Amino acid sequence: MAKKSKIFIGIGSNKGNRKNNCETAIKALAAIKNTVIIKKSSFYETEPWGDKQQENFINCVLEMETDKTIFDFFSFLQQTEKGIGKEKESVWGPRKIDIDLLFFGQEIIEQSTLTVPHPFLHLRRFVLEPLAEIAPDFVHPKINQPVKNLLHRLTDPKKALKI
Repeated sequence: MAKKSKIFIGIGSNKGNRKNNCETAIKALAAIKNTVIIKKSSFYETEPWGDKQQENFINCVLEMETDKTIFDFFSFLQQTEKGIGKEKESVWGPRKIDIDLLFFGQEIIEQSTLTVPHPFLHLRRFVLEPLAEIAPDFVHPKINQPVKNLLHRLTDPKKALKI
């Protein structure tokens, strides 16, 4: 039997029916063979990060388990985004769907096409609020701090409101 990895996925949308776009992504992720959703955070309405001249986002985080390799799983995430209608736009700009691989077990990968843990997650309230809801004690493998501590020391003043 293949080893299962605990993974965390961030999902967000600020174009079209934002919540429906997130739910569509969740359904697609739930359909991955030999992969299961363990927990899902609440949905949060959050202010944009980076380019502030855009609509608020709806965000959530999933805890999942898979027997897929990190690269196979990441490829599926990219295909899922494309299938839902993600278009190549500006960095941190508006998007119909954004699916981020936050953690893949305790793996640390730094490549041009994939960086895990996600390089900005510890700076973003829209990731840390829902992540702390479902996995407050998960330890960031590079920073060596639990998620709840990362949230507590966050300086990002943006609001993340549970909806």
